[in-house]
Amino acid sequence: MKQWMLYMLLSNIILFLILAAFFFPKRRVPIVKRFLNFKTYVAIIIAVTALQIIEVNLIDGFTTELIGKDFASIFYSYEKPLFELINSNLNHVALLMATFLYIVFYPFTLWFTPLLFIVNGEEKSIKALSYGLLTIYLFALPFYLFFPVTNVYTYLHLDFHLDRFISGIDDFFYTVTTKNNCFPSLHVAVSLLLAKSSTFMKNKKYSYLMIIQTAGILFSVLYLSIHWFTDVCGGLIAAAFAFKVIDHECSIEKKVLKKITPSIEERRRLNSTVIDLIKRIREELDRENIKATPKLVGSVAKDTYLRDSIDIDIFLLFPPNTPREEMEKKGLLVGRKILKDPEERYAEHPYIRGKFNGYDVEIVPCYRVKKASEKISAVDRTPFHTDFIKKNLPPRKRKDVRLLKRFLKGIGCYGAEAEVEGFSGYLCELLVLKYGSFRNVLKNAANWKKGEVIKLKDVSSPSFKDPLVFIDPVDPNRNVASALSEEKLNIFKRACREYLKKPSEKFFFPNPVKPLPDDEIRRHIQGFIGVEIDKPDIIPDNLYPQVKKSLRRIVNACEEKGFMIEKGLFTITDSKVYIFLKPKELELSPTYTHRGPPVDEKEHVESFLKKWKNSELAVGEPYCKDGRWYVEVKRKYRKLEDFLAENLPKISLGKDIENVVKEGGYRVLTSKDLLTDDLKLFWSEYIDGKMPWER
Repeated sequence: MKQWMLYMLLSNIILFLILAAFFFPKRRVPIVKRFLNFKTYVAIIIAVTALQIIEVNLIDGFTTELIGKDFASIFYSYEKPLFELINSNLNHVALLMATFLYIVFYPFTLWFTPLLFIVNGEEKSIKALSYGLLTIYLFALPFYLFFPVTNVYTYLHLDFHLDRFISGIDDFFYTVTTKNNCFPSLHVAVSLLLAKSSTFMKNKKYSYLMIIQTAGILFSVLYLSIHWFTDVCGGLIAAAFAFKVIDHECSIEKKVLKKITPSIEERRRLNSTVIDLIKRIREELDRENIKATPKLVGSVAKDTYLRDSIDIDIFLLFPPNTPREEMEKKGLLVGRKILKDPEERYAEHPYIRGKFNGYDVEIVPCYRVKKASEKISAVDRTPFHTDFIKKNLPPRKRKDVRLLKRFLKGIGCYGAEAEVEGFSGYLCELLVLKYGSFRNVLKNAANWKKGEVIKLKDVSSPSFKDPLVFIDPVDPNRNVASALSEEKLNIFKRACREYLKKPSEKFFFPNPVKPLPDDEIRRHIQGFIGVEIDKPDIIPDNLYPQVKKSLRRIVNACEEKGFMIEKGLFTITDSKVYIFLKPKELELSPTYTHRGPPVDEKEHVESFLKKWKNSELAVGEPYCKDGRWYVEVKRKYRKLEDFLAENLPKISLGKDIENVVKEGGYRVLTSKDLLTDDLKLFWSEYIDGKMPWER
């Protein structure tokens, strides 16, 4: 065995034992299984290595002879002073350190690093390394073939410093490189790549080691007179290209897109279903002699839907002169005949929701108008929204819309319905149109002010007082963001800031709420009083506003009777509406001070004294204090639950809620009754208090 072989073998064994002790997992791991899991990435690394060896040993000589020029002379013309300075100040210790880094430690990390990633199951790291290595080599190969640059020490006829310390090392060295494959520097590019890919590891200490190595390699290639400074710059550029590819391929957004973008087969099945559905609708319209045109609208028409959330929206466009009652009646008739399990729902006017070929479908009658501003009903705008997005949103931006929708869904802010009070799908599409990408939407949204006004074009429009204003490009008199509540806007802005600071897949797919132990929940809900109301049979868009109104009215009624409410909450289950109140005091004092008129208002004083002097409710006689009459009065209700039990039917609530309450469909609950199976997750989420992405 040659001396350099023995030296390299021993040094690699020693380095392996040291670094493996620090960075390998302490428990047994299925190494073979992990190799198989990462076989694609391993194959890329092996292929690039093989290509490099083939290029060096079989192709490079031919292309060098073909070009017939050494471009090192160009580099030398402006780098001569630098290398004269380096070679006049050589230090034996520095040479030894540079040699060790360059010929021992760096080659060791080339095989140890991917092995470390595989053993530790670091998929993102091995993926980054393989994709980055391929990018660097594809960038460098044309230069190696057609831009020969001789290394510094050969061009300047200097001693080979590596051979001074490890005799015969050049025999090994020039099996994997040539003397004129210098630009760009693979040593620089790959050492930067090792540092970059190791940053994805859970154990960040190895990335620190790779950063130190990169600095050492930058020093070594110049100090040992191997690479020109221009080669180093070329290596930096190659690494920059690789980083771009890595950031794209290994980004959280890329991973999320794979989960939310429909596959080719899923698209094919959906498109076939839509064609079949529209054909069936046309046949039914002809059979019933209904003069209407079916039109696919919504996210399916615009190809911005999420693969796990597909709604097919078909609008039936009736002539504007069709009586509204006739339009609704005929539209519902078509829906009932075609859809499975048809269900009549109501927005501004009724529509049909049901199933077709396993998909959720809505068939909505509307008027065919020439301009959105000529709408007869609110839904008449929707076809214009669809046409606008199809015309103006480039296909490459659809992925950004999908990301924004999933992001909003993950943080609980997606949907313009009353249950959510968040961002509509159309608003998501407009935001991507305005700002250009998912990331740019987040960057701009993080700095929105309250009442921010956004327009695609500078058009005149009325002023709005909503938390966010986005002027509808097809109807400037409308705010697309009118359904968005201030609470959901603030959650979105906070999520934008935190995601940009530290991206995480949890923003898109948060962990579910973990139920807390019963004892912990009971401890936290002490002092709450609840009202359980039978759920009215109305759509969520009508139910939620009524529940919110009822909560406000109940709080006001309680506070008028002296029960100051610290917290008011509500939740809706499959069959019940729950309203929860936390009063500042569990039990009020037996009496309260009732304020009367000033002493100089004689008429009012007489009336006050007449009412309270002999009243059974008064405790003691009325009295004067600081120029005004007062009287202590007995409370009728000292406990909130007693007040609610007797007075809830008298409070003006949401229409359908009020009807249920007046019919006796409610009961008042004390804190011991508030922990039930269907409320456990609600209370756990409330007590935990974390945002979805923080779980």
